[in-house]
Amino acid sequence: MKLSLLVGGPPSSGPLVEAHRKLRAPHAVAVLMAGALAVALVPLIPGVSARLEVTLHDTAWAMGVFAIVSLAAAVVFWRRGATPAYWRLCVLETWTTALTLLSLVWASGNPLSPFWLLLVCLCLTMAVDPSGRVSEGLAFVVAPQVLALLFLLEGEPAKAALSAVIGGVVVVAATVLRGLFVGLTEARNERDRLRAELAELRLREERHRISRDLHDGLGTELASLTWTARTLHQRLEGSPMQGDVGQLLERLRSGMDELRTVVWALRAPARPWEDVVARLAQRCRELGGDRDVVVEASAADPRVEFDGQVALDLVRAVQELVHNAARHAQPRRIRVTLRCEPDGIRFLVEDDGRGLAEGALERSEGGLKNFRARVESAGGTARVESSSQGTRVSAWLPTPTFRPNMSMQ
Repeated sequence: MKLSLLVGGPPSSGPLVEAHRKLRAPHAVAVLMAGALAVALVPLIPGVSARLEVTLHDTAWAMGVFAIVSLAAAVVFWRRGATPAYWRLCVLETWTTALTLLSLVWASGNPLSPFWLLLVCLCLTMAVDPSGRVSEGLAFVVAPQVLALLFLLEGEPAKAALSAVIGGVVVVAATVLRGLFVGLTEARNERDRLRAELAELRLREERHRISRDLHDGLGTELASLTWTARTLHQRLEGSPMQGDVGQLLERLRSGMDELRTVVWALRAPARPWEDVVARLAQRCRELGGDRDVVVEASAADPRVEFDGQVALDLVRAVQELVHNAARHAQPRRIRVTLRCEPDGIRFLVEDDGRGLAEGALERSEGGLKNFRARVESAGGTARVESSSQGTRVSAWLPTPTFRPNMSMQ
C-alpha cells in the first residue's frame, strides 16, 4: 500500500521508478488485491463481524474504493510509465488508504478498533522510506484528526479525544522512527563515501608506485641503452652497420618518449585540460621535427579535468597521427585542432603533404590502423580524408570523467 514520491519534481527514471516497477508488477498487484479482498470478506467469518463491529457492506465499500484507485495507478504505470499523472495517483492512493481504514474505525464506532493497526503499519512503512513526500505524510496527520472531529460532532468527546491521542502517538512514533532511519542512512552513506575515498587513495598510491618503478627502473635502463647506442652510432660512422644502429637508436628514443608519457599519465589520477594540451603540444612538436606544427585548443569549460587513462588515450592517438604525417607525408605544415565538449573531445590533424596512396589505408599494418584501433577501443570514432593536397584525420573520443576541476577555481 505504501507509495512514495521524491521531494521536488516527479522522477521518470532511477531507483525509485524501478522500485515502483516491481510494486506494479502483475503478481504484486494480484497479491495486493487479494489482501484487499480478504479484508473485505473478514465480516463473513463467524464471530468476527461482532468483534470488529463492522458489516460486510462497510468493509466491501472501503476496500472497493481502495482497489479502484490502486488498479488505476497500476494501469497508468503499465501503459505510460512514471508520468506526472501516475505520481499524482500515488498520492491519491496513500490518502485513500488512510481515509478508508479510518472509515472502518468510524463505522465500528470504536476508537480502539483493530483497523488502527493497519494504519499504524502503513504510517511506519512510510517513515522508513527515504523518498516519502510531505503530501503523503500529511495523510497520517490529517486523517486521524478528521476522525476525531467526526466523533466530536457526534457528541462523543471521549472517543474524539482517544482518536486524536492515538493519531498523535502514531505520528510521533513515525517521526522518531524517521529520524532514526535518516540518521542510519546518512551514517551508511558516509561509510560508503569513506570506503570509496580509501579505495581511491590506495589506487592513487599504487599508480604512484608503478610510475616510480617505471621511471627509476625501466626508464634508467632505457636511458643507459640509448646512451650506449648513441656512442656506438658515432663510432660506426662510415660503416654499413651505422644505419642499423641509427634505427635502433630511433626506436630507443621512441620507447623513452612513450615511457615518459605513461609515467606522466600515471602520476596524477586526473589531469587538467591545460596540462593535457601542454603535454600534447610538446609531443607534437617533438614528433614533427623541423616541420611547422601548430596546436590549437579550446574547451567548453577550461576547468575540466580528465582521468589519467583518458588523457593517455588522447595523447597517444594524436601523437600517432602527427608522427605518421611527419614520417610519410613530407608536409611543410601540420595543424592539430582540439575541441573539448561535455560529451567528449573532438580533434583534427591535417597536413599539406602528398596525401595517401590509393588503398594505403586498407593496406596499413600500423600508423593509421593503430590509430583507428586505439580510438575505437576507447569508444570513439574516426574519419580519414586524403587527396594530393594533404590528409585530414578527424576523430572523437568520449570523456566519461568530464568534470570541473574545483581546485583551479
